[in-house]
Amino acid sequence: MDAQLMDRLQQRHTAVWNEKDRTKRDALMQTIYADDIKMYDKEFILSGITAVSDFIDTLFADDADFSFTPIQPMESTQNGARLYWTIRTGPQPNVLTGMDFFVVENDKVAHLFVFMDAL
Repeated sequence: MDAQLMDRLQQRHTAVWNEKDRTKRDALMQTIYADDIKMYDKEFILSGITAVSDFIDTLFADDADFSFTPIQPMESTQNGARLYWTIRTGPQPNVLTGMDFFVVENDKVAHLFVFMDAL
């Protein structure tokens, strides 16, 4: 995966997960996620951009102070990439950490695996 694609993916993925405005977020998602993206979490699997955006809506509904921040540059191998991140929540921020692993097909994320570190 070339450096330009990785930079674009990291910047836009971060913007997607921090964007409260659904219209803006959905437009950003179209630029980096495949329409039929699969997002895998320990507890569930989401299919499609709409389902992922719905999930992000619930995060903001539960916590208006939700903030997603990469903690190191994205790394890639072949058509995969990983991004380590933190999430701050609440007025007295709790910090969650984890990693997203992306499988990229045709320059868009086809599969997104979310790993949350234990609290």
